[in-house]
Amino acid sequence: MSGRPAQATGSDRDVRRAWWSLALFVPSTVAAFVIGEGLAAAFGYADLVDVPVGVALAAGLPAILVFALPVAAVWYFGHRAVRRGHPQGRVPIIVAAVVGGGFLALNLLQLAMRLVL
Repeated sequence: MSGRPAQATGSDRDVRRAWWSLALFVPSTVAAFVIGEGLAAAFGYADLVDVPVGVALAAGLPAILVFALPVAAVWYFGHRAVRRGHPQGRVPIIVAAVVGGGFLALNLLQLAMRLVL
């Protein structure tokens, strides 16, 4: 044993970058809420209780896209790690897909409930 730390390979760095990219969900969440609420307010609906479905879609879709941007970064680094022979790159991809899919499902459920009620 030489006492020197082992050199990280490119795939190791990609796995770490994929995990760190999950931290981008924090600012993307804030940005998504600012965009969604801001667009609804720009359409003249300060009170989000009585927003029509069309306005909810016009304000919600850009917000969902902004929220999902970290999924692209995690996907890129995770798949690059897997291509380089590091199968642990799939785990942050699954986490990002669950977080992004959960956010999308909650927003679609809210929209469906608004249509039904």
